[in-house]
Amino acid sequence: MGEWSDYFEDFPEEAPQPPSAEERAKEKFDSDIKDMNADAFALIAKTKKKVIDAAQLQKKQFFESIDYCPQCGEKKLNVYKLENKTYLCECQDCGIYGAGDNFSTALHKTASAIGDNIDWRDGSLFSVNTK
Repeated sequence: MGEWSDYFEDFPEEAPQPPSAEERAKEKFDSDIKDMNADAFALIAKTKKKVIDAAQLQKKQFFESIDYCPQCGEKKLNVYKLENKTYLCECQDCGIYGAGDNFSTALHKTASAIGDNIDWRDGSLFSVNTK
């Protein structure tokens, strides 16, 4: 059997070629885009965390109790009693939430949301009147 170099001498079109300037530019462009996307996603995550932290700070004054979550079973279901007498349940572990006129209704709506893939960190029912 001959060497690989012998094969490539017979079939030069099969020989590995160094990347062209266009291919190198495309690779650099793709790498730069990935870096920019990573930076953008990091900035979005940081901003989202700031919004969540600010909302959690506002919610503290309405905090009433902690209960067991109907979805994940963890004792991380925060219960809030808002100014308009609405009860809000939000699990700090799995993110499920629900609201109602009383605790029982809020818990029932939270349990009814199982499987709906809702997460209070993506859109909470919490709001404060600023009138």
